[in-house]
Amino acid sequence: MGRYSYSQPSSSQEYDVDITSLLQAEADIYGEEVQSSRQIVEPVQYPPNPECDDGIPKICYSGGEPVVAIANRSTDVGRRYFTCPNVDDGDCHIWKWWDVAVTEELCDYQRQLREIKDQANESVEKLVKVEKTVEELAKKKSVQGAGYPLVVSVFVIVLLIICMVFLMKWVEEKDNVLTESLEELRRMKNRMSDL
Repeated sequence: MGRYSYSQPSSSQEYDVDITSLLQAEADIYGEEVQSSRQIVEPVQYPPNPECDDGIPKICYSGGEPVVAIANRSTDVGRRYFTCPNVDDGDCHIWKWWDVAVTEELCDYQRQLREIKDQANESVEKLVKVEKTVEELAKKKSVQGAGYPLVVSVFVIVLLIICMVFLMKWVEEKDNVLTESLEELRRMKNRMSDL
């Protein structure tokens, strides 16, 4: 055939390695991989927290209480934001612009105040209906017995008036909180525009 010839070396000549030691080495490698995968710490997955999403955050995803910090970036110098004091630990933490959070909070107060005023209006309408019903019943009963229905109707009216007074005071209190928050927001915007 030709001048060149090739012969395969026998396994006993050049490779004098025990197959058992190779299998043992492979088993050791796999064992170390299993051990190392058990020691890897999985990152903590925090559940969604609705208290952190809308309005002024009350608590961080990690459980810490948010603090107000001031931005130092060239595009947002002096702008305030909410963050967590533990922000450097590498976990997921709250971060939200202060003015956005306050605006959301005020919108929520306005929505609540509208709902309360609607409830108060409904209560007034119901009170008027009850008064008319009591008046009609009092007219019917006055023919039969003058004293008892009048006392009951007066008692019901007084009770409804007391409920209305408490409801109106509560609405007024919410309105005052909303007004104070709006004033604070205006003051903060004026201060920020002065910077």
